[in-house]
Amino acid sequence: MNLTLAIAALCNWRLAETALVHISSALPATATPLETELHHQQLAGILAKDHTGAVVLYAPLELALEHAMAQGMEPSQAIALWQHNATLLVRFCKQHRGKAALFNLADVTASPELFKALCAQLWPQVTPNSALIPAGHHQPALLYRLLAGYWLSATPSLLSLSQQLAALAQPLQPALAPQPAAEELNRLAADYQAGQKARQQLAEVEEKLESVTKERDQALASISAITKERDAALQSVAETAALRQENSLLLEQLFTVQEELEKHLLAQQPVAITTAVKPEPTHAEQPEHAVHHTGRHTSSLRRHFKKRAEKKRLQQKAAELAASSLFNGDWYLAQYPDVAADKQFATNPALHYLKCGGFEGRNPSPQFNSRDYLDANPDVAAAGFNPLYHYLRFGQAENRPLY
Repeated sequence: MNLTLAIAALCNWRLAETALVHISSALPATATPLETELHHQQLAGILAKDHTGAVVLYAPLELALEHAMAQGMEPSQAIALWQHNATLLVRFCKQHRGKAALFNLADVTASPELFKALCAQLWPQVTPNSALIPAGHHQPALLYRLLAGYWLSATPSLLSLSQQLAALAQPLQPALAPQPAAEELNRLAADYQAGQKARQQLAEVEEKLESVTKERDQALASISAITKERDAALQSVAETAALRQENSLLLEQLFTVQEELEKHLLAQQPVAITTAVKPEPTHAEQPEHAVHHTGRHTSSLRRHFKKRAEKKRLQQKAAELAASSLFNGDWYLAQYPDVAADKQFATNPALHYLKCGGFEGRNPSPQFNSRDYLDANPDVAAAGFNPLYHYLRFGQAENRPLY
């Protein structure tokens, strides 16, 4: 009698190896896979011969999942493979009743003595080993049982295949259950409570995570608003500083004009007394002459004071440039010989740079490039600012790059 040990997909037959070796020496040392359509055809060819039989082992879904995931297979992939193989297995066992006996791996492991006795009944030519085979107590982890239960309840076609395999399998009822029913129920209840507790803890963690996420988003929004306010404040400070500087210059010019006007008025008093004794023009022409003389004199004074104030303002700006570390007078004169040859600017190179050099693309020192600064800041060029003077007064506060 030639027996073939055929193993369905995802069936860890090593769990029942102790029971298998006690059946007969007729079983081969290695198992024949029964996973594809080709495997089923090959086994059908073997069973077509006389004096042949096959012990076909399949794993229930929870054991199949345990074996598949231990090998790194995804649960969904394992479910699909088990379902496809179960379909082939049901058809094969129906076609080869009497020669192929289907056994549940879990039943064989739990009741090896019943498995041995049933094989002797199915194949009288088999001489089982008389030694007592100890029962196995392999129980898949709760995770795999829960997964199997979920998929069977959620997939009617999967449940139908599982029921058909159970109906086709040889009945092996263990004489003694590995655990009393009450103890098993208590263990399942404890597992259920642990699962419920873990689920509650997970819900609490998710709630806390959602709260923390909201707080983070609010904090980011606050930071963004504060950043905008800070930028606006910095811009306002820069604008205020510029206005304050301009006001200071205007006040200084006003005070200068007032001083000059007072001096001029004091100087004109003796002249007024002298002219008082001279013959005066007729009453009709006196107002016209006075208005003409006063207007011309006022216009001349205005031009004089404006020119003087402008000169003083340029001298002050040049002094600010000369005091900066970004202006090097000796370097400037050496770099531009035409400036050094000019008597007016040779003694005050900063004044030349302020009035001409900055707009001509000349550099005040190796550390500052006038043309690059104006090119990078067209608003400065359009306003007619000297590049270095603008950078010192406004550009630094506005965080404009130094070129």
